[in-house]
Amino acid sequence: MKRTLALIMALLFAIGTVPAFAESCHILVDKEWKILVPENPTDAEQFAADKLKTCLGEVFGSEIETVTDADEKFIAIGSASSCDVDGIADNGYRIAVINGNIHINGTAQRGLQIAAYRFLEEFCARKVYTSKITVMPQSDAILVPIDTDIVYEPYFESTDTDWRSPLNTEYSMANGLTSGSRRTIPAEMGGSVDYLGGFCHTIGGLCETEKYADSHPEYLALHDGERTADQPCLTNPDVLRICTENVLKILEEKHNPDAPLQIVSVTQNDNTNYCECENCKAFEASHGGKQSATMLNFVNQIADTVKENGYDNVAVDTFAYQYTLEVPEGITPRENVIIRMCPILCCMAHALDDECNKQFYQALEDWSEVCDRLYIWDYATHYLHPCAVIPNFGIIQRNMQIYYEHNVKGIYVEGNYFVESCDTEFAELRAYMISKCMQDPYCDLDSEIDGFLDAYYGPGGRYMRKIIDIFTKRAGSFDGHMTFLYGSWAVMRPIMSAEVSVIDNLWKQAELAAKTGEQFANIKRSELSWRWWKANAAKGEFSHLNPNRGDRQEELYQDLLDAGVTILQEFESEDIREIDKEVIRYAPPDYWHVGNEEKPVVKNYIKINKLAEKFPPLFAIVAYFYTMAHS
Repeated sequence: MKRTLALIMALLFAIGTVPAFAESCHILVDKEWKILVPENPTDAEQFAADKLKTCLGEVFGSEIETVTDADEKFIAIGSASSCDVDGIADNGYRIAVINGNIHINGTAQRGLQIAAYRFLEEFCARKVYTSKITVMPQSDAILVPIDTDIVYEPYFESTDTDWRSPLNTEYSMANGLTSGSRRTIPAEMGGSVDYLGGFCHTIGGLCETEKYADSHPEYLALHDGERTADQPCLTNPDVLRICTENVLKILEEKHNPDAPLQIVSVTQNDNTNYCECENCKAFEASHGGKQSATMLNFVNQIADTVKENGYDNVAVDTFAYQYTLEVPEGITPRENVIIRMCPILCCMAHALDDECNKQFYQALEDWSEVCDRLYIWDYATHYLHPCAVIPNFGIIQRNMQIYYEHNVKGIYVEGNYFVESCDTEFAELRAYMISKCMQDPYCDLDSEIDGFLDAYYGPGGRYMRKIIDIFTKRAGSFDGHMTFLYGSWAVMRPIMSAEVSVIDNLWKQAELAAKTGEQFANIKRSELSWRWWKANAAKGEFSHLNPNRGDRQEELYQDLLDAGVTILQEFESEDIREIDKEVIRYAPPDYWHVGNEEKPVVKNYIKINKLAEKFPPLFAIVAYFYTMAHS
């Protein structure tokens, strides 16, 4: 309510109309106000003061002064303020009006700095929507309610996502991203939660499995009767010694004793070739038959050594992922161990508390009961089909609430980290939604979405919202479920031709409403994902009944190139500029990544669609059913 009122007041001031009641229940802050700092400000205090000074100067169109002494009309920063922050959690803050002046203070290494960003967002309507789009209305003054007393405590200690804008420091500060795995946040801005020596799938390197493959095959996992360097044997004492020594080497080289938290990742390699030797199987059997038992025991011992060596601000991180998802019996994580859960096989058309995700949800409940530091590695793109529409908008906020309600301390949402080579769809919107929900899982997300759409797409944003709402309702493939790691591009339930026409018309209205070239370009880029979907589904202009279908596919291909798209799948190395023209014209985009290979299915697409082009509608029907059978 306060935020809404503040926005209304800012707009009223901008047009010079201020109701009389506003002066009695608000403080009028204008260019005559000062930023009050202590005599010898810390780096954090100086950064917060400079941020407010710069941005308020932009709002008022006139520079305001920073002082070390003031009797009235001041915004006091840090130790110069009278804000009591005792009892507020680390990296939290308080913004309060005290005796007619504004006081801002925070805790730990970044509370004060993010408080400055919150003040600007709350009372100046400053929003950092992307690394290139910041909205902050100009005004002669801003209004701050006289009863303002905002206390914020972070919901999570580590927050992270990739995409494009989240890599930007200013975006990260404004939207609450704190992990150092994807960005470098300077110390004066609060620093970051850093992973030392690798972010994931580190155990092969730490145990040096490749090095010892010939000389000590017993160090390697015994899987399906053969030794493999894909994973180590976790009950071999020499393997534990080697891994522990390498963890300590990392800490000797990179440890920062002044950081509040640093993390060393000891995480399984990204395969399921776990050890099945007699000792590993016996240990797992004694702990409920859970394969997580050997991993957790291994990591616990490393964590004990890390603590014994005085690294009190270091946590050791490991996965609950695929075969290590479930909690073992009779063994629990040490206090300095992080369990990072990965909902890799969950349906992303339904929230995690839906029946279809009950295995992961049960594991989440179980781990939350035994683990003091539970982290999440979530997913938010389709790695086989990143050009397609990804309609997961409806579950982002609820899942974040579920994590918080289960005592999760850190979240990384893996997005399209190769976005520079494959950017269609709604990448910037999704990144913003994720960031805001990690900052506050209970925020007014609808309002945040609408604000983003207006800023990013301009007046066409209202049509984009209608499109997104339709996609959200259609989330889930033919069986109503979807995963972003495997399966078909068809992550939306069948959309009939009439509804395709409705959505097409909404895109046209959005394009016509655009006021700038940038807004138009943003609309067209997002539309690429819809056109990609239609081309694979043989809908709209890509219908097999359209004799110009091949031309439309060639246009889509060229538009993808013009948008900078060079790869079509995660780990795909082939440049799509090398694709044969016949493949582009006659095979669905889902098969373009095959490139020039003589795959039978691609050959058949070319033959059938050539016939459909010449002899509709008979071969058009054949082409349609062949497409549906191979989607």
